[in-house]
Amino acid sequence: MRKTLAIQKLQASKTQQQKICSVVPPWLIVMYNSILFRNCVTHPNAKKNELDRFCIHCLQSFCSHCLPAHAFHKQLKIRRYVYSDVINRQDLCKLFNCAGIQTYHTNKAKVVFLKQRSRHQQQSNSMDYCCTICNKSLQDNLLYCSIACKVLDICGDDEPKLGLPLTRKPRLRRSRKGVPLRAPMF
Repeated sequence: MRKTLAIQKLQASKTQQQKICSVVPPWLIVMYNSILFRNCVTHPNAKKNELDRFCIHCLQSFCSHCLPAHAFHKQLKIRRYVYSDVINRQDLCKLFNCAGIQTYHTNKAKVVFLKQRSRHQQQSNSMDYCCTICNKSLQDNLLYCSIACKVLDICGDDEPKLGLPLTRKPRLRRSRKGVPLRAPMF
């Protein structure tokens, strides 16, 4: 499947690539670049005033106290999982195609990472399946570890236009075992 995707991307003309890049909604780029889980400026003294929601119409993050102002807007709830921002997959699938993104289970819900996972969060039990962009190990035979990796792969060469500070890692195939170290025989 990966080979056919790569062949299709090579055969696509520049105008076709721009049309593919237009598939990525602009609110997704704004949500990626917004600062989440900070204290709300509008409600500084209120409890639970973290910016944990994102309004798609207003293109801004807001807290639960600001919810009445965005009651009739489309919105997403951002959650924290292992010190990273995640979004409920079921909520995001209504607004963006989540096919090929690794899902994780937290509190009986499937979630996807918004940004690339950092190195200390990587579980490197096996290198059988890995992300096509950042080469992080995946649990299943999927293409991406996060939403950001999928957006980068869709848009290809338009990284500066997107404003996504992502890192593309070269694919290196490491052997599973190193040189065996044995005790000397006496």
